[in-house]
Amino acid sequence: MTKEAAFVSSASMAAELELVAKVAKDMSISVKNAKAIANRAGAKARGFAPITDFIDEMSNDTMKLVSAINKESTALSRVAIGELRTRDAYKKFIEVRKVSADAKFISSLTASIKGLRVKQESEQEELLKYAKKLKSLMDDISQKMAVANVIVSNSRIEASNAEEYRFNLETIADDIDKSCDIIRNRVKHSFHRLENAMDQWKRLAADESNKHI
Repeated sequence: MTKEAAFVSSASMAAELELVAKVAKDMSISVKNAKAIANRAGAKARGFAPITDFIDEMSNDTMKLVSAINKESTALSRVAIGELRTRDAYKKFIEVRKVSADAKFISSLTASIKGLRVKQESEQEELLKYAKKLKSLMDDISQKMAVANVIVSNSRIEASNAEEYRFNLETIADDIDKSCDIIRNRVKHSFHRLENAMDQWKRLAADESNKHI
């Protein structure tokens, strides 16, 4: 297994998601600015208030999801490293059994080999569990961003009725829209990185399993 696959690119994913959290935080600030302007505009921006409330809640949810992803990613990385060590130990025991087939006590290795195999299978199940959870969390963020883009489009309609406050509100709407796109693209990149790493791991696990059949 390559080092990239072993760590499941956790460091790269962490960097990507750190930016996602920052953008979500900046989005929350933009929303607060929009709320302040909408309050000043009064009846002219009445429809803007529920929109800003929704986006503010969504940005906070996104930051919580990023925190959850980081936690799951750390756990996945830990299991991946453990699985790599178990895999190496298993391979070494198999090699010893091959080259020392005629040794007097070689049969004593059988129990150790079986134990390592059971441990490896357990770790592989954990890896798949964490990968599935990570993909689900990333999908949650992507869906929120898709909904946010629709909401932002509605906010532009409301901003057009805000008369002298229109420009400021439209500018904020544009900023939020860009933030949603950045978050969605970063999450998509992390998702593909995770999938590629897991695909590498699955191929290698299958190849090594076939070797020992």
